[in-house]
This record gives sequence, structure tokens and C-alpha cells, in this order.
Amino acid sequence: MTTSDNGSDDTNNPKRSKLSLLVPPYILFYSTASLWLTIDGLLSNFSSLTPLWDTTSDISPLITSMMFTMIGSLLGCSILGIISFHRYFAIEKSFDADHIWGFIFAPLLSLIVGVLIYAILQSGLFVLSGDMASETDPSSASLGYLAIGGIAGYNWDVFVKKLEELSKNIMNTK
Repeated sequence: MTTSDNGSDDTNNPKRSKLSLLVPPYILFYSTASLWLTIDGLLSNFSSLTPLWDTTSDISPLITSMMFTMIGSLLGCSILGIISFHRYFAIEKSFDADHIWGFIFAPLLSLIVGVLIYAILQSGLFVLSGDMASETDPSSASLGYLAIGGIAGYNWDVFVKKLEELSKNIMNTK
């Protein structure tokens, strides 16, 4: 029998759902998949995914860059998921069943954020210094998209707030 800091029994705590034990394997699964896809993208330009799209040709550079941004976002989500689970489950001991929904939808949210941040970058609404679309070194461009995706995936809440500000600015423009 385990006891919490206040002496109560954690095994009968309704906030400690047994479903919470499914969260770490889930995070491990999408973290490993995103790491594998990163290596696959760098080594073979996502050649393992071409059968899924029913194409024998190479994936276009535009799609490759978007994939790296999405995978970077998923990696950022992985970091945030691991940190959050540890904080709420082990440190604060405040993990409850309602948290599970956030962990379930986090990878989907990060993939969507990855696509949107890529579209914002490509459209010129958001400009970074440096040459991410460098034709001289495509691997550096891929790593740049991976990095910006990771930052956006880790800080999805900040990204959503900026998206709200951007949408207000666009809607209020005469």
C-alpha cells in the first residue's frame, strides 16, 4: 500500500486512474515513431512512406519540408508529454483521469500545429532569419524545419495564442 504526502492511501484515490498507466507507453510509441521518421527522412527522404501514398516517385521538397516540420512538432510534443506526465504524476501527484484526454489528443494537436506553422512560414506571414530553404545544403533546411516544428509543438499553447492574435488582426483589417 502506498501513501501520499498527506498520509492518505493512493491506491483507492479516484484521481489516480489505472488508465493513467497507459499514458507512458503511448508517449513512448509516438516518440519512437517520430524519431524513426526523422532518421528515415534524413536517410531516404521518407522512402518508407511512399507506398502509403501509392506513389513510386520521390516526395517533393515541399512535402518533405512539411513532413520535417510535422515530425519536429511531434518531437516537441513528446518532450512536453514526458515532462508533463512526470510533473503531474510523480511530483505534484495531481494526475487525474481528465488529464488523459489531453495526452491522447496532444500528438494530433502537434501534427496540426506543425502543418500550420509550416504554412505560415511558407506564406511569409512569419519570417525567420537565416536561409531555411537553402538549395546548397538541403539537410540544413530539413533540420531547420524540424527545429521550428519542435519549438511550435513544445509551445503549442503559445502558438495557439499567436494564432488567435493573427486571426484577430486579419479579421479586423479593413
